[in-house]
Amino acid sequence: MAFADQRFAADRKLTAADFAQVAKDLGVTPVRARKIGFVAAHRATATERVDTHWNGKETSNTAQPGDWIVTNLSPQQTPLTDSAGNLNTYVIQANRFTDLYELTGVAVTLGPVYRAIAVVHALRLPGGFEIVAPWGERQQISNGYLILNGEEVYGNHAETFEATYETIA
Repeated sequence: MAFADQRFAADRKLTAADFAQVAKDLGVTPVRARKIGFVAAHRATATERVDTHWNGKETSNTAQPGDWIVTNLSPQQTPLTDSAGNLNTYVIQANRFTDLYELTGVAVTLGPVYRAIAVVHALRLPGGFEIVAPWGERQQISNGYLILNGEEVYGNHAETFEATYETIA
């Protein structure tokens, strides 16, 4: 792990201890946050490659049958798109989804709508970062947040984080 010009880089998956060390190195206290945006989600029925975009490609992941393909929605349940019109879509493993989301009973064209149930810890990294995400692929973000969700550490672009999360005391 290293900081270069305030850009964080790590060549391996990060742990909760790594997250705490980054906060210490930066001299900041992570914020607690909860997702106020929703997601539309459906289960993959076949192996499917999913690219996550936000004003450029952030990462890729491969959904296996049974995994969830998730698209971020605003608090008003409209799809989040970047400046190029790309949906903010990603993969959540089948065994993690029910720990993170609950069904709302509403559906949109992208599928049933779910609300987040977890509280996360977040660190703002305005210089961006390049890390190995929990799914094993590189995640590159020019300005964003490192998220600690349970034991997983991953990134979220600043614009999508600020559109879909609120900080809590």
